[in-house]
Amino acid sequence: MDEFISFFAEFGLPITLIAFAGIAILGIMKYCNLFTGLQEQTRHFVYVGISAGLSVIGSIIYLLIVGQFELNFIVAITLAIYALNQAWYNIFKVTSFNDLMTKLLTKIIEVIKAHSKE
Repeated sequence: MDEFISFFAEFGLPITLIAFAGIAILGIMKYCNLFTGLQEQTRHFVYVGISAGLSVIGSIIYLLIVGQFELNFIVAITLAIYALNQAWYNIFKVTSFNDLMTKLLTKIIEVIKAHSKE
């Protein structure tokens, strides 16, 4: 248990932010309807694959930055980021935070479109 606590004491905030960034990227992809041509079941697997890929990429970048690029760290950080990513996704999915982010993205796009016409 002490190893678990020390792991999150050392890596907790950075991997949480990386997981949050992964959810933001997936959210933007969903908002832009990038995969609406796929069947629902296939879309689910695509999102899981993207989430796993972003977790691996995020962990590799993080470990290169902190100088601890070792296989055991890559596996541990990737799994931690993926788990946090899935937890964030479920929070977004079942709360009104998802609606808030959708409204925010819509507003951002409206502002960008309005400024591009000027």
